[in-house]
Amino acid sequence: MDKKISIATGHLQRKFGDMRAIEIAKEIGADAIDFETAYGIWDYRCQGQIYSKSDDEICEYFTTLRRRADEIGIEIGQTHGRIAPFNRDEEHNAAQLINARLDCMVAGILGAKDVVMHNVAMGPETTRAEYQKLSEKMFCSIIPFAKKYGVHLATETFGDSEKYKCLDFFGQMNEFIINYNRIAAKEDFAEHFKMCADTGHSNKAMRFGQPTPADCIRMMGKNLTCLHLNDNDTFADQHKTPGMGTIDWNDVFDALDEIGYDGNYNMELELSQYGDSFIVEMAEFSIKVLRHMLTERYGK
Repeated sequence: MDKKISIATGHLQRKFGDMRAIEIAKEIGADAIDFETAYGIWDYRCQGQIYSKSDDEICEYFTTLRRRADEIGIEIGQTHGRIAPFNRDEEHNAAQLINARLDCMVAGILGAKDVVMHNVAMGPETTRAEYQKLSEKMFCSIIPFAKKYGVHLATETFGDSEKYKCLDFFGQMNEFIINYNRIAAKEDFAEHFKMCADTGHSNKAMRFGQPTPADCIRMMGKNLTCLHLNDNDTFADQHKTPGMGTIDWNDVFDALDEIGYDGNYNMELELSQYGDSFIVEMAEFSIKVLRHMLTERYGK
């Protein structure tokens, strides 16, 4: 089997630090990781934290991490950047643009192919035109950084908004695809603007008449370059291990085969669902589960 099993390391980074998180991922059987630069300290305004340093200092820090990953033989296949991107606050947007540049730079230093970022999410009172305009402004501002640092900026599929108890605007797959195509058609953006399928988000959106996670993958086609595999009960963004929710995983794997997906099979999971004391064990168990599922399907 030539499928690489990958896991998002955010929980491990927050508990054990960045270097140790990479080492743990290798020790528990991952072939690759999804390195997090999304939450909390990953902000140039956090004095004393790495994003507040100079570009040279940031480069030195992440080059050391990449060398360690190379030494132990684990791939840093993707990173997760901004999760609270543009909104109506221009001061917020300006700050997030600075952080987004750093996300792209760091992904390039780590050798990641993709840096995943969320789309805009502003609530049900926002018009379609407002969503389209702000999303276009955001991605068109960030894609040049992806181009500069040699990475893909991957926009992630949405689901429903638990805060507003309604379908997120970009949880509508038709709108998601329309928006992607409009932005990708500009300049040479298509080369550096791609998609990430979050199966859990798509599974939640099904309650509002949206396609299955597998059919969302089919709609994304060749523009899909990375994954956030996770499961849920359709009602909450539980980020469970594949097979612990309601997703039809055979159909998901069928869809990935049909589009010729050749990237890592990356899981983005809530590793602390049984408490912080078990996050390593939860990660290891999930890697074993996904490897078993793929081995059963594709052979060793």
